[in-house]
This record gives sequence, structure tokens and C-alpha cells, in this order.
Amino acid sequence: MRKFKFSLHKLLEMKASNLEILKIEISKLNGEVEKIRSKIESATEEISNSQEKMDSGIGNIRLLKEWMSYIQSLYLHRKELVSQLIELEKRLDEMREKYTEMYKEHKALENLKNLQKKVYNLNVLREEQKIIDDLALVRKKDINP
Repeated sequence: MRKFKFSLHKLLEMKASNLEILKIEISKLNGEVEKIRSKIESATEEISNSQEKMDSGIGNIRLLKEWMSYIQSLYLHRKELVSQLIELEKRLDEMREKYTEMYKEHKALENLKNLQKKVYNLNVLREEQKIIDDLALVRKKDINP
């Protein structure tokens, strides 16, 4: 008997490989998103702390202007981080959609392979049964000539 060979095996392996690569990319992007979120939280805390310090220790107008300028720069920095976060989350959503599509294609190929394997096994079983039946007929003829 010849061994089962799936004709689209290389394509199936390529799809599996691409899925793994995309998983790694999604994982990296998730890490970047978490870093940005952490930076946003830090910036928000720094803004809050700076405003409290400014409120408690205003001595003159020059210091007030410096504090206001500093706090404004923190707000701008946080705004940039939020923009980065939004962009990363869009990319992450796109990658997830792409992963879902690739997974469906991969799963369809796996199902096709399993179906072909079942058909192959059924054909092998039929061939074996035919050989057994032929042997039984030959024996019967040998016993009853």
C-alpha cells in the first residue's frame, strides 16, 4: 500500500507558518499597546501631581507660568501617546481580522486534508477487504474443486 499524501501539504504548512508569524506580531503589538497605556497612566499621574504641587507652592507669577508651561507640555505628551495608542489599536484590530481570515483558510485546508485521509483510509479498507474476499474464493475453490 502506498502512503497517504496530501497534495496541498506545502500550502497547509505555509498557512500554519504564516499564522505563527502573525501570532508573534500580534503579541509584540499587544506589548507595545500595554507600554503606551502604562506611559499614558504615568503622564496622567505626573499631571495630577504637578497640578497639586503648583497649587500648593505658588509664590510668584514667574513660577506659575513655568508650572503652567510644564503642565501644558505634559498634556501634549499625553495627547501624543493617546494618538499612538489609537493607531496601534487600529493596527491590532486589522491584524486580528487578518489572523481570523488566515485561520479560517488554514482550518479549511486541515478539514480538506482530514476528509481526503478518511477517503484514502476507506479505499485502503476496501482494497484489503477485496484481497481477503479473493483469498477466500481461492481457498474455497481449492477445497471444493
